[in-house]
Parts: sequence; C-alpha cells; structure tokens
Amino acid sequence: MTIEELKAIYTTNLKNFRTSKKLNQAELSEKVQISEKFYNHIETGRKWGSFETIVELANALEVEPYELFLPAGTVINHNEKRTKDLMKRLRANVNDMLDTMEAFLSE
Repeated sequence: MTIEELKAIYTTNLKNFRTSKKLNQAELSEKVQISEKFYNHIETGRKWGSFETIVELANALEVEPYELFLPAGTVINHNEKRTKDLMKRLRANVNDMLDTMEAFLSE
C-alpha cells in the first residue's frame, strides 16, 4: 500500500464516519478543538494531523483510531465483550502513554 492509498482511505473514512454521525466539519472540529480549516485540510488530504489529533478524531467519531485506516469493506466485530474490554484497555494505555510523553517533554 502506498502513502497516497492510505491517505485516501483515511480521508474517505473520516468523511464517512463524520456524515454517519450527522456532523458537519465545523461541529467535528469543535468537538476535537481544532480549527475548521485545519480539519478541512485533514479531510481533503492536505494534512494528516498528529497522533493526538487522530485519537481525538476517533474518540469524537466513537470509533477506534485504527478504524480510520481500514479499507472499505473490512468487517470488525465489536459485539463480543472480550473485544470491547481489550479495546478499552488499549485506549487507556495509549492515553496514559501520551500523557507520560507530554509530561516528560514539558519538563
């Protein structure tokens, strides 16, 4: 897969998840606390956003960050309790790691 293909998947998924939540770009950017212009640059493929921004977008869209990068038609089964528990733990670990990195870098 090329970077261009991955970016196309990412931008398509962002738009599809956003519209499925009946959000416009302004509403989603407000939830994520980024400018509407910056979000537009992400959704149109001119920018990616930081890991933090990707996590915040996923949280606002109520999906897991990796789902933003899955090709169309990929089926994910989140109905199993064990899978949901694992995803909650992974999200907590990623958030803890980001908090630790931010604290370390701000010293």
